[in-house]
Amino acid sequence: MRVLLTGPFGTIGTRVLNELLSRGHSVSCFDLDTKLNRKIAKRYNGRITMLWGDITDAICVNAAINKQDAVIHLAAIIPMLSETNPTLAEKVNVQGTQIVIDAIAAQTTPPLMVFPSSISVHGFSNTRIPPCKIDEPMHAQDNYAGHKIECEKRLRASNIPWVILRIGACVDALNVKSGDQEAMLRHMFTLDVDTRIEYLHPHDAALAMTNAIDNAAAVAGKTLFLGSGKSSQTSWLEFVNIMPRAMGLADLPASAFGSEPYYTDWMDTTESQQLLQFQQLGLDGYKKELAHKWRYLRFLIWPFRGLIRKYMLKFSVEKSAQ
Repeated sequence: MRVLLTGPFGTIGTRVLNELLSRGHSVSCFDLDTKLNRKIAKRYNGRITMLWGDITDAICVNAAINKQDAVIHLAAIIPMLSETNPTLAEKVNVQGTQIVIDAIAAQTTPPLMVFPSSISVHGFSNTRIPPCKIDEPMHAQDNYAGHKIECEKRLRASNIPWVILRIGACVDALNVKSGDQEAMLRHMFTLDVDTRIEYLHPHDAALAMTNAIDNAAAVAGKTLFLGSGKSSQTSWLEFVNIMPRAMGLADLPASAFGSEPYYTDWMDTTESQQLLQFQQLGLDGYKKELAHKWRYLRFLIWPFRGLIRKYMLKFSVEKSAQ
């Protein structure tokens, strides 16, 4: 099968790419022409067709989608950048997705579009009884959620085959992407420690998306949750302390956190698991990968553990209140 993967080199993208290649699919990757992207693409040594372009450039997108059997559309601006640069985020997330939809619709045989949405479309979870159901009302609490809601709306109004996959909390222990670390730490400490969160392992996400295109007839027109299951359901405090524990640091105290609600939640993944059979590694896999990654480094940072902990806690609500 000929598959186009947009945004192939992000947290989920590389996992999806590797899974597609392992199954013998012919994969074309569409991304910005940057030094980092070229470095990553070079690792695949001719096993992919690399198409350089901007997702907001209709000419480039139309050329990329021509004669594809499926499109997995991962290209997006995510938080925190979606909130600090809303103009760019709206252009990429909404206008770019519309360009992809239009390009698919123009094909003689429109390929299936796999669209990753987000649990965030359902708004804050603090007043909801878990697990969150796929038909819960939608309410945007930030730009990113608003973009996903709008894109879902446009997909349903289109005449192309699609499947919407609403993703839970997905971070990669092996490939941590750079970003505004201070902004992320500040945000982390504002949230209520009892906030429900369901982790989605990027390996599990890749399985779900690849299984979706291999099972297109069964999933087309469906909206499904992607979370790694009940064993990956935890609280915000437990989740954020996974990293310090792997590093050999003491737990961050509950008193360091605020009381703000958030839009993560436990999800009803019964139907998605039946259709996509993707829940494999989950939260336990994430912990094992982190433990392996830090198995030697934790001893190197041991003399500095107090300084590292002090740096992290300077962004806590306790410190901010002083």
